[in-house]
Amino acid sequence: MISRQVAMAAVCMGLIGRDGTDECMQIPELVERTGISRPTLGKIINALARKKLVKTRRGVGGGVRLVHSVEQVTLYDLCVAFEDPVIECHCSFGFGHCVEEGPCPPGCLCVAQHSKHLEYLKNTTVLDVAETMSPRLKEAACLAKRSRRKC
Repeated sequence: MISRQVAMAAVCMGLIGRDGTDECMQIPELVERTGISRPTLGKIINALARKKLVKTRRGVGGGVRLVHSVEQVTLYDLCVAFEDPVIECHCSFGFGHCVEEGPCPPGCLCVAQHSKHLEYLKNTTVLDVAETMSPRLKEAACLAKRSRRKC
């Protein structure tokens, strides 16, 4: 399973680039559309900027924009950028990291399963994530708005 940080980064990048424009998206708009708190979103955007995946601009007309198109950035790219441990193969038998020929018992499925998992990550773009998550994001944003009003 990918980390929460990678998941949030993928959703944000997908939403920023989904419209196909080169214009910046404002942080308050991202907060409203995702339901992610502003401090958490700020950390994600700052991390993406440090990794050279987004550019940020302050002031009037500022916001966040993608460096690459949403069709070019994959979940795998984000996992590598955020050093997500999901990209490492771990032995199902508890022998640590697996390799094609290593400590695993013959016929261990962990390497084959990991290869399929990596294939999925490499073939899933942030646009795919944004399109899939869109209905759920609307619900999450509504719930976040309601909880902020009650506080």
